[in-house]
Amino acid sequence: MDEESVVFTRKASGLVRELSWWDVLLFTIAGPAASGMTYYTVKVPGLYPGGNMTLAFLVGLLVWLPPVLILAILSASFPRSGSLYVVISRVLHPILGFIPNWSYVVGGGASLAVGFLNYLGLIPLASSIQIAGIVSKNASLIALGEGLANPWTRLWIALALTVIMWILELLGIDKLKWILRAIIYIPLAITGIAIIIFFVKSGEPSFNVIFGTNSYQAVHDLATKLNIKDSFLSPGQAMQGMLLSVLWAYTAVEAVSYVGSEVKTPRLSYMRGMVLGLIAVGILYVLNAVAVYRSFGYNFITEYSWLYYNHFDELKGVLGTTPPAPSIPFYAAIIGKNTIFSIILGIGYFLWYINTSMIIWMAGVRGIFAMAFDRMLPLKLTEIGRLGSPTWANHLVGIVAIIGVFIGLGDSLGAQLSSAMLALEDYTCLVFIWPLGLAAMFLPYARPDLYEKSTFQYKWGKVPVISILGAIAFAIGWWMILNVTTEQNTLAMVVTTLLILVGLLFALYMWSKNREEGVDPNKIFKEIPPA
Repeated sequence: MDEESVVFTRKASGLVRELSWWDVLLFTIAGPAASGMTYYTVKVPGLYPGGNMTLAFLVGLLVWLPPVLILAILSASFPRSGSLYVVISRVLHPILGFIPNWSYVVGGGASLAVGFLNYLGLIPLASSIQIAGIVSKNASLIALGEGLANPWTRLWIALALTVIMWILELLGIDKLKWILRAIIYIPLAITGIAIIIFFVKSGEPSFNVIFGTNSYQAVHDLATKLNIKDSFLSPGQAMQGMLLSVLWAYTAVEAVSYVGSEVKTPRLSYMRGMVLGLIAVGILYVLNAVAVYRSFGYNFITEYSWLYYNHFDELKGVLGTTPPAPSIPFYAAIIGKNTIFSIILGIGYFLWYINTSMIIWMAGVRGIFAMAFDRMLPLKLTEIGRLGSPTWANHLVGIVAIIGVFIGLGDSLGAQLSSAMLALEDYTCLVFIWPLGLAAMFLPYARPDLYEKSTFQYKWGKVPVISILGAIAFAIGWWMILNVTTEQNTLAMVVTTLLILVGLLFALYMWSKNREEGVDPNKIFKEIPPA
């Protein structure tokens, strides 16, 4: 047995390179698209009145650009499962690589987020079915939409969805990529149609047709009567609150970096696919926001959301029916005024949640696989099934995703609990950015042997550009964590701490076990694992 096989679990990962640069591009777009595309655009203005949501999306794009550039460079240079974990653990320290990766793949970056999104994704679907029922005056459709909007009904449906995904993720990447392509193309086309409709039609007349004469003005009058002006925040405070949602809305652009062992021509695929993908998702977010605000008016979007989340019964009295939750398909369906179109919109936007869930599930499995391949988690988690997909790592993600569904339930049961859940998701999925920046910053100096193997060795004067990008990403990542930490309440702090502690106990046990079996853990982190 040679040195390599003693250090790592085996000589090869067993994963197959099947994904092209186009898949990297599609996954980068679809990964973060769910909540930002369908939900936060029209919900968040009512939670933080006084802010500018379009500007928040632009700020989010700029903030995410340096970390994504680094991820693309490092994934192109070291294309392995869990590339960011692999590099951080080799350049900085194994534990400094383990903590953010464990937090991400088990917490808000992947496993918990899967269940959370499967739950949230049913909200826009419920809104669309409600509108379809109102347009057609079909009581059964209205009741179906209202039933789907019920938090406890959504719980059971989201659990069923999670189990279906669990089965699909066990398929090999050669089959999974075709499923993902299909459920990305459909919502992309529907989103394009919705944006065009928003730009060419005014929302006020359609709102009045569906909810009654002067109902648009009545919503505005109600918000004024209930003193929405007293809820307005300063622009800075509102922007800080909005960024809590927006920063999370961009997360998952990094998810595709986790499938490094399954990407063909990694240098081309990552540099082209990830960078273009981030720009594309930023443009989609901004276009989506500008279009719906142009059609209905930013003030109206703010007032409807504010009333829905703070004065539900009064809003119900004005509309004469159960108010649908604010979402993009809700507003698009109002303009469409067609039953079938409303249902198609709902299904299309719902698929944004499904494709995001499946992509981050895939990332979570590869992140767990990578840590187990380094002997930081039980070796059982490196097993590959006969279809070419990790099995036990998939099961671990599935179990945690079930817990995430209940977090989604918590999000719907109260504003305070909702804030805690979002803070938990934000913290665990954003915590990897500052160590990623730190690793990029010190790569040329701490591990010159790895830097010489990287595909990006440009310099500005005598300073490696990767170090400059790393310094910027570190600052952004540190700021993000400070920003998110201010939103954490006691519940979120306790759960986050326990989640990280459980992971560290696993790592501690495996470190000790490796020593007893004659494997020096320090040797593992001197090398990049086999592909």
